[in-house]
Amino acid sequence: MKLRLAAMMVAAVLILSFPVYAKSGEIGINTVYDSIKQGETDWFSRYVSSPTFDVYLIWNNPSSSLTLTLYSPNGDVYGPFRDSSDGAVDGKIALTVENSEQGVWYFRVYGERVSGVQYYSLTVL
Repeated sequence: MKLRLAAMMVAAVLILSFPVYAKSGEIGINTVYDSIKQGETDWFSRYVSSPTFDVYLIWNNPSSSLTLTLYSPNGDVYGPFRDSSDGAVDGKIALTVENSEQGVWYFRVYGERVSGVQYYSLTVL
């Protein structure tokens, strides 16, 4: 019984020690998998301590249009970025944020033009 309790406590410490990525108060990991419909907005947040980080929004369906907007800890707004922001229409948005502020960043995914439901992943590294 003591060994099982100790294992559960270690697991709880490991889970709680990871940075928090929030969607509606949930705790997540570096990559979030979700879906979105036309006109919907999904919000995520992540504590960033590094001066440089990468953000990838991938949905692999160029016929759908999603946008990604970043909000810095001090309230600066970056975007919205669209599929074509990198010069290619391929269902992906890849960004590198340099000289970033330390703190909680917010990420807004918007279903700008979606037929039905569009599945996507959002990764912050």
